[in-house]
Amino acid sequence: MVAPDLARGAMLLLIVLAHAPLYLTGTPPAPSVLDTVVTIGTTLLVDSRAYPMFAALLGYGLVLSVTRLRASGVSERDARRSIRRRGRWLLVFGLVHALLVAPIEILGAYGLALLLVAGLVFRPDATVRRAGYLLLALNSVAIVAFTLGAVDEGPSGPYAPGMLGHDVEGLFVRLIVWLVAVVSNVVVWPVLVALLIGVLAGRHRVLADAGRYAGLLRRLVRVGIPVAVLAAVPLVLVEHGVLPAGLAPAATLLQILSGLAGGLGYAAAFGLLGARLQGAPLPVVLRPLAAAGRRSLTCYLLQSCLLVGLLSQAFLGFGAGTGAAGAALAAVVAWSVSVSVATGLERFGLPGPVDALLRKLVRRGLPEPGSALPARS
Repeated sequence: MVAPDLARGAMLLLIVLAHAPLYLTGTPPAPSVLDTVVTIGTTLLVDSRAYPMFAALLGYGLVLSVTRLRASGVSERDARRSIRRRGRWLLVFGLVHALLVAPIEILGAYGLALLLVAGLVFRPDATVRRAGYLLLALNSVAIVAFTLGAVDEGPSGPYAPGMLGHDVEGLFVRLIVWLVAVVSNVVVWPVLVALLIGVLAGRHRVLADAGRYAGLLRRLVRVGIPVAVLAAVPLVLVEHGVLPAGLAPAATLLQILSGLAGGLGYAAAFGLLGARLQGAPLPVVLRPLAAAGRRSLTCYLLQSCLLVGLLSQAFLGFGAGTGAAGAALAAVVAWSVSVSVATGLERFGLPGPVDALLRKLVRRGLPEPGSALPARS
């Protein structure tokens, strides 16, 4: 099943593109035409789209992992514990990233999300859907409060992400920024909703049986992506002074919530692509993307380190006085290097080292998935 691997590989690019502008420091130059195009494109296609896309893929993969564990004779109680263990370790990985690299990261938020929904993974579909509707309503309220409070400004000056060092004060600020970011990412962005949608999709094997669900996947692509783009237009107009700033809360609400539709649309597009490739050799041009997707945790951490190394003032500092286009270029470079490393690991049949470590930590004391089943041809 290649679709989730391809989707995760592409998602890594979206995440690094979304994070890159956060490390720009100094007085920004007058935006060039290219800077403006990149900024608009990021708002329409990237911001608030990558988080729900990955959350849905995480939920989908979670169900497959639990199914394998249960088939190996693991009890429901222990399977639930494995989910919470994964969540706790993701929080630990996220904290280490925050202290050593930068407090802008996604692992902590997804770890917290897993801890919150671990019990729902084993509840009936109807219960999961009701929880999703409730969480979506709460997200809407949180987004408006978030925007009205102007907390999206984030730390500035010496406390901006691109300026933080590793002295005692810098580490303390990193910790506080990370804690706030973890909670706000889960509360404001529809991460939990997308994760639950992924759980439902995993139960029905929507990506694995894409031929059966082709109609649903096509509707998600044809409706979800255009809706996400159109719903982000008001925020673009507010940011460029075409619409009054007073409309920012409503425009931000539309942009963030529509990211759920966009992220699901992106995932559905890869599901359709995977269905077309079923049973055929993976095209050479897509193999690096799939290799990165199979090692998504390792690649995410590597590209994040490279991005911070390029832009942060604590390292090479290329983010000083750089515009949106320069930040995007740094993001693409970081992603490309991580994909190249994944391709090399694939060639030698090696897993991503951090992915392998997480699997070992999560599965400690549990039977290997499939160990109680006869081998399949």
